[in-house]
Amino acid sequence: MHLIPISCKIQVFGSLYTINDSQEERILDKEKIMTELTGSLEKILKFAGCEEELAGSFRESIAAYKKLSNKNDDDPAAVQLRRKITEMFYKIYEAALRTSVRSGSLPPIIRMLFDFGYVDEEIAGMENAVYLYGLTQNMPTCPEKGVYSIYEWLMAIYHGKKEPSRNEMDMDYRDYILEQKKMGRLTQEQENALMQNNGSKVIYELTNMFPVINRLTFGQLSIFCPLFSSHNLFKSPDSALVKADKVEAEIENIREKDYRAFYRETRYYNQERGINEEIAVEVLPDIILMPNIGSRCIMWQEIEGKKRTTPSRMMLSLFHTEDLTQSMMRLTGEFRWEMCKRVQGGRWNDITEPSLTSEYCDYAQFYRGNKELSTDTKEKIKRQLTRARNNYRTMFVSDYTTWLLYESAGSPRLNKVARNILFTYCPFKKEVREKIGANPLYKQPMEKYNIMNSKNQRRISMLCRKLETTPEGVPEEIEEYRNYLEA
Repeated sequence: MHLIPISCKIQVFGSLYTINDSQEERILDKEKIMTELTGSLEKILKFAGCEEELAGSFRESIAAYKKLSNKNDDDPAAVQLRRKITEMFYKIYEAALRTSVRSGSLPPIIRMLFDFGYVDEEIAGMENAVYLYGLTQNMPTCPEKGVYSIYEWLMAIYHGKKEPSRNEMDMDYRDYILEQKKMGRLTQEQENALMQNNGSKVIYELTNMFPVINRLTFGQLSIFCPLFSSHNLFKSPDSALVKADKVEAEIENIREKDYRAFYRETRYYNQERGINEEIAVEVLPDIILMPNIGSRCIMWQEIEGKKRTTPSRMMLSLFHTEDLTQSMMRLTGEFRWEMCKRVQGGRWNDITEPSLTSEYCDYAQFYRGNKELSTDTKEKIKRQLTRARNNYRTMFVSDYTTWLLYESAGSPRLNKVARNILFTYCPFKKEVREKIGANPLYKQPMEKYNIMNSKNQRRISMLCRKLETTPEGVPEEIEEYRNYLEA
């Protein structure tokens, strides 16, 4: 467990707490923090102001949960207890959030509830609770760079900076309201009001995306319980904590290899200058960190609404127990697959329209008859498909991770057909291509890529030469696209 040394001090400015070793003004020591954390559950229930029936039932359930010798027990009584706690937890969470927004108050213990799923110092372990307390005003997230804690994400929706996520039926908030109106459950006036109501949007996110993703990112669906509990910590919370700078470094690592990973095609119109060109723009993802200790990562949606030039949404546990490098690579692979499906529409697996998804599906579906593959290779593909449960996207993500981890370093692991597809649609950056180019295995796919890319380069170069002669010069979007093609 991560222990905060007693010498580590916390400075208070009103109700805001930040880690600070050097300041001597109004220092709270560890014992005072522990005193404040004692009786956390009662403080949370009082702040939330929920009905006594709910509060009493939650108290009883938490007391029973503490008594479980094995909190992951598959005994029917334990399973039922976890389900009951889960159901009540989200009600209390919502009540506390409403109180916080209404009052403008956010005490550290309530922030711990929102961002960590914390409810009780005994369940969390006091040392862990002290650590979480210190994090509340020193969160390692950065919404400006697209890395959000769940509380920061909900507040971004509340302040109109973000729209709610799609639900399990792939329906966003706007579609949901329109559906309710169509079914006669809303009047036109109610529809208009709800479309502009950010509070209603937050509730939509809380009741649709949040419970589903919180459970999925935890990773073990049968034993899920949303409470921060020390029994789920297999390493120190600090080493499992996902920080914005770590996420930024992992994304940059991916871009240094698959430099096109987060680009998507769009049209650039400039009627005054007579420009109507298909270009590519880069839009980095939004990373939302869920309040649990978990092992899974989820690529929830590839765009926001219907606009392709909006960030994708990727979800991780705030305390992620798996390798972050591979998790981010898997998320990027899933994003590439889903973005291609979005662009291709209903013909995403139609081989007559070549694309990443159509060519990979054709390869995975008809590998047995592919004369380019040896018997041994076909057996490996069969085993790979079995591991992926015959899901082509899962199989592709596995190959994509291998592509970034090994093939980018000049260590061939993929078969010829898979490598050619990846080289065509997920090409390495120029520096990487030059480094691995001496290997004969990469010669054919590299030549094919160069031919395809040079056509677009010539087209844009001619356009840029023409635009360079004008007073306005080359638009920034076109210049960025030229750099993209030359990378």
